[in-house]
Amino acid sequence: MKLPYVIATALVLSVLFSAINVKAQQNEDLLNLLIKKNLLSQQEADSIRADQAIKEQAKKDKAANQHGISLGKALQISGLVQARYQGFAQKGVNNAFDLRRVRLDLRGEVSPNWSYDVYTEFGGTGVKLVDAFVAYKVGDFLKFSAGQFKIPFSVESLTSDSQLEFSDRSQVVESLVSRTKDVIGNSNGRDIGIQVNGSFAKNDDYYLFDYSLGVFNGAGYDVTTDNNNHKDVGGRLTVHPVKNLAVSANFYSGIGNYGTPAADHKRNRTGFDARYVLNGLSLTAEYDKGADGIIQKSGWYAQVAYYVIPKKLQLAAKYDTYDPNKSVLTDKSNWYIGGFNYYFNDWTRLTIDYSIRREQVTQIKNDLLNAQLQIVF
Repeated sequence: MKLPYVIATALVLSVLFSAINVKAQQNEDLLNLLIKKNLLSQQEADSIRADQAIKEQAKKDKAANQHGISLGKALQISGLVQARYQGFAQKGVNNAFDLRRVRLDLRGEVSPNWSYDVYTEFGGTGVKLVDAFVAYKVGDFLKFSAGQFKIPFSVESLTSDSQLEFSDRSQVVESLVSRTKDVIGNSNGRDIGIQVNGSFAKNDDYYLFDYSLGVFNGAGYDVTTDNNNHKDVGGRLTVHPVKNLAVSANFYSGIGNYGTPAADHKRNRTGFDARYVLNGLSLTAEYDKGADGIIQKSGWYAQVAYYVIPKKLQLAAKYDTYDPNKSVLTDKSNWYIGGFNYYFNDWTRLTIDYSIRREQVTQIKNDLLNAQLQIVF
């Protein structure tokens, strides 16, 4: 091979393998131009194409192996394991290790329009279905879902368990969004029903509006039937005034069957939240209020998180306040939480946070240390 051809080949390889954000069609046009000018033979061009294809496939295989197992679009397997240690300041409560979450997610697309998701919990007291639904997508502006999934309420509730900046969600979210302290019991923020959602009014590379509207049993998740003849309605509208900023309003109107003895009572909620993410900084705030029968409840939180070492070490701080009964003047609680997340790699994370808990009148020694190690695949 003559020296000019060697130089030309080296130049082409450098452009193809080192340039960033160069489109495949541009690479192909460049190869064709060099062939036309007799600076590159057809055989040399084919060799370059083959090398590039091998490298691109290797990148795709590496990404797929890091985050789930893919058997084509019809079946994608992923999972979550969270092992936790809790240190309690409260007397009579034992410090303990536990397997907080052990989950397996099976999802896929059976056609360009139809998809499914089956998300199962193996930890705790037994096997439970977390999500189980089918969906039909008309376009980005309209998607229908039927089955069991998260109700469209609260940015923190809708955030995946593996993506939270803290080990636990806020007091008001746990109390008003079908979680641990809700009057209907812990349903992991989920219910059984139907929903429409979508995004519209695209601006460059993001949509200005997202919406969700659903009708639910109101009895919670992993149940065989409704516990009353009333159906609950929930909805969420999100506005993105600028890129990376989401401002949302939520509502939920329902009748829950709860109490001793169990009876049907009003169970309504409204809320607002906002989240802004820029580079390593994230800011989140949320206010929710609700009515369980005649009892009015409300709370809010504000938090900040920042990567002091990009993609490695994230520091986080949070203020969390909740009033479980607005008619009682002595039951509000304020939590001050600080902690960090350390990422060993893209799928393994250690979260450590400490909650200083203060009651409005009578102080209880109930501060809490959480240390949680998780792996996602």
